[in-house]
Amino acid sequence: MPSRPWTGYGRFCPLARGLDVIGERWTLVIVQELLKQPYRYGALLDRLPGISTSVLSDRLRRLERAGVVARELGAVGAGVMYTLTARGRELEEALGALRRWGVGFLADPTADGSDRQDFDVTYVQGIEAVTDGQFQLVVDDRPATLYFTEGRLRQEPGAAPGAELIVRTDSAFLDRWAAGHSGWDEGRATGEVSVEGPAAAWPRWLAATGYLLRVEPGTDDGLVMEEGRHD
Repeated sequence: MPSRPWTGYGRFCPLARGLDVIGERWTLVIVQELLKQPYRYGALLDRLPGISTSVLSDRLRRLERAGVVARELGAVGAGVMYTLTARGRELEEALGALRRWGVGFLADPTADGSDRQDFDVTYVQGIEAVTDGQFQLVVDDRPATLYFTEGRLRQEPGAAPGAELIVRTDSAFLDRWAAGHSGWDEGRATGEVSVEGPAAAWPRWLAATGYLLRVEPGTDDGLVMEEGRHD
């Protein structure tokens, strides 16, 4: 049976009015992706496995009508890009609070059928303190590249040249890390995390991926990096 169209709460209340705009399924996830950067429709669809084209089109249309999302012309050949307006970017702080609240529900990331490949390590606080650069994270032999640019962090699938540090682990460790049951240094001590790159880059990794500040930024003078290791 098709779902009934969203009609809102019908309440003269700022919370209810806000939820009238962003309260439908997938809406905040779309905003979350657009907080990273503008996307073409097809690229945004690829980043949201499980969403249908009709739902994505509907949510973008509603967000655009509410002044949260705008369409703009990208570079030559890039076509139309969807981007957040200034009003849309105001949701960043609220989404950060919601992510911090949601960490408590990550104890079993696959209990509801979630795909570990969708897990993103970029939801951190204090990222503006990390200087520009890039890292590579390899989970179960699947690489992703983390880019730091002007105080923002985004994660893209695949390996890219120029990573100052390559961090390798498996999904079992990443599950425990996400739930707050382990840390990067602990993973290195147990052999579940291996690192390629200069020792000086490790504190930057901790600062950049100290998920919700559970891992405190800092230095470790006793680091022995696994330079040149390809396991």
